[in-house]
Amino acid sequence: MSFYPLVSIIIPVYNGSNYIKEAIDSALNQTYKNIEIIVVNDGSTDNTEAMVKSYGDKIRYFAKENGGVATALNVGIKNMRGNFFSWLSHDDLYTPEKIEKQISFLNTL
Repeated sequence: MSFYPLVSIIIPVYNGSNYIKEAIDSALNQTYKNIEIIVVNDGSTDNTEAMVKSYGDKIRYFAKENGGVATALNVGIKNMRGNFFSWLSHDDLYTPEKIEKQISFLNTL
């Protein structure tokens, strides 16, 4: 692959302790490895923060007051280091090849 940009996977979350672990794991299990994972906690009142922080330096974590998913996503975008970003909802999963397929397509342009 001649084009190998850093992709920031941004996961905004609010009270997502039931699902966030699976979402983060699906991001970590990408076949495309030039990624960073950013989780933005949008003022959760459950144990989301503890679950996310248990990943240590595998992810970048930001917390903010509750303001809605758009504001949390904007915090992630503001702090991302990648050339591209991908939005993963805290209650969703990525297939392992998702980012690789998208970058492969960009390589054909």
